[in-house]
Amino acid sequence: MTVHYGGVINIITLIYFFFTTILAIWLVYRQGLGHNYPWVWLTILSLCRLVQVSIDLAATAMYPPETVADSSLQTGVAILTEIGLTPLFMSTASLLNATKRPKGRRMQWILILLHVPLVVSLILIVAGGIDPHSREGPTFAATDTTKAGVSLYCACFVILVWATIVIASRVYLATPAEAKILTTVVLSLPFFLVNVVYMMCFAFESLWGSQRFNVISGSVTLQLCMQVIMEYIIVGLYLALGFELPDKASRFAQRAVALSEMDPDQVTELFIWKLYEIFSGRHYSNKLHPTDMNKPLLRLR
Repeated sequence: MTVHYGGVINIITLIYFFFTTILAIWLVYRQGLGHNYPWVWLTILSLCRLVQVSIDLAATAMYPPETVADSSLQTGVAILTEIGLTPLFMSTASLLNATKRPKGRRMQWILILLHVPLVVSLILIVAGGIDPHSREGPTFAATDTTKAGVSLYCACFVILVWATIVIASRVYLATPAEAKILTTVVLSLPFFLVNVVYMMCFAFESLWGSQRFNVISGSVTLQLCMQVIMEYIIVGLYLALGFELPDKASRFAQRAVALSEMDPDQVTELFIWKLYEIFSGRHYSNKLHPTDMNKPLLRLR
């Protein structure tokens, strides 16, 4: 059986995300609870892509391009292609949330609340599917509900870029690990932008009558360059970052060494600081750090 151009890309994608699934699961274990959210979302993205390309391969094998495609299978492919942006967004937001000192309390809540429109967009895209009036032809157009979901993606991306700029402007407060996180997120944003633009072009391509950006019947090369390769790069960057960050054993060892070097009074002050930081809504001076025992611990703005 001859494998067409799109089928070759699907097979490569299947192999790629099979290995990223294994690596992401390993990073979930390696980073430990409270630090593994970015890689939990990468695992979900990888599983989503594995299901998507498997369905697409089955659909193209049973219904070659010269025949009328099966609408149910192709609807599933279109939905899975679009909703893959949700775990990618959430993984990026989780990485930004891992930068504690440059981030600040207010930005932390903004990044957490960003999950709300992302979940809404996911629901809209799944509910919207493909326009039923276009299923018998080659168009497979997006519904108004799907357009609303993709538009929410665009709005979330703008918020994500703004949050990255704000946090990156405070990079002088970051630890080396946090600086690596910010560098990785900044490097991923151009590729992320291309992916979002492709999804927007698919959702609103009916405005100019083109079918080149259609995730089902459009240009395979355009999808490869604007969506598939972009995800390859972003996922690769995030996985590489995960292996560069300290694992849970290293973090525990660093804390044990830091505590062993403190005298009892410093340990007590640090404990009181942490309690006050948890239960207080105030912001502290950017120059103050709880482990810097040579400075007053409770100096407020």
